[in-house]
Amino acid sequence: MSIQRLDNVFYPLGGMGYLVKNISDLFQEKVKGKGSIRLCFSAQPNSYPHLGTVMSIMVLFAIGEHLRERLNIPVYMQFDKGEHCIGDKKIVDGVVYSKSLEDVDMGGISKADFYMKSFNQIFTRLSEWSSIPYKVKNYRELQGEPFVRGTLLNILRRGKYIIPIISPSERKFHLRFPCPICKYSDKHGHYQEIEFRDFNSVQLVSNCFEHGKHSIVISEENEDFFDINTALYDLLLGAYLIETDREEKTVSIMIDGGDYAGVWPMLVHSEALLELGFHSIPNRLFAPLILDWSGAKFSKSLYVKHGAYSYLPKGLLDFSQFEKDYGSKGFDRLWIEAREWANDPVKFFRNYSMDYFNLILNQKENYLED
Repeated sequence: MSIQRLDNVFYPLGGMGYLVKNISDLFQEKVKGKGSIRLCFSAQPNSYPHLGTVMSIMVLFAIGEHLRERLNIPVYMQFDKGEHCIGDKKIVDGVVYSKSLEDVDMGGISKADFYMKSFNQIFTRLSEWSSIPYKVKNYRELQGEPFVRGTLLNILRRGKYIIPIISPSERKFHLRFPCPICKYSDKHGHYQEIEFRDFNSVQLVSNCFEHGKHSIVISEENEDFFDINTALYDLLLGAYLIETDREEKTVSIMIDGGDYAGVWPMLVHSEALLELGFHSIPNRLFAPLILDWSGAKFSKSLYVKHGAYSYLPKGLLDFSQFEKDYGSKGFDRLWIEAREWANDPVKFFRNYSMDYFNLILNQKENYLED
């Protein structure tokens, strides 16, 4: 299947478009002597995915298909589930408290698991089409890894060097843990106390607006649960992938939305890893951004409540409605688009507008069977 290209869409060369003819060329040397490629994608299952999230997921599987065919190596996808992210919040005496997606109930299951059903439907369909297997890794599982906990201890020990890199404005760690009774945590660490008990363990103390002080201890050996913000999460995940690649002889590639490209991987992620003593950084690719009419990232969380996207079909905002608006062929067309991006760097290393997708999805006469 293919879509006839629009006559007035151009693909000017820029940056990586000059450098590589195939995305697989970036990893040709890296896979020598390795057993597989692991493609990693992280997201918060806090709502039905919108078009931007869906296209990032499609890019993941399309890149996997491209790498497997050109490099002749097994590829699988790992979805890093952000069930620890904010599912509810309240303000008490000017302090923001949050409850995780894992701890918010929706009809007898967690909010995270409720929306994961939609993510899993997308994963399953794309896995069947691409023959790329996938697995889901929970954040709770990740933070329980001894290596991850040990790396966090190292970050805290080197706090005066790491904080300016990963928190250049606030200059504090966003490290939190829920009240054992109500499950709310001090989101910004207003009452946070961090105290090393010895070289290999640290005690965190916080305060609940209703149940008072509570604490946990973090060490490599224990299982006390801790939560972190995006910068710390990205750093710990990157370190974990470097370590497990070394142990398992894999090549991991983190694939994120294009809003994390540029300054973030260079001045936050990579510099923090170097400060921690790592001699390599994770492989990363960034899916094209989908932009609104003003050039801003297509963002469900910020704009839907203000009605800014009221002129768009609901299916672009809420993927549970997508097939009602575009039918099964709509999903096919998005997959065709993602595969074209993966197989042509000039199409991959750029951004696309909502208007572009409206044209792609609505041009019925251009939908062809090969």
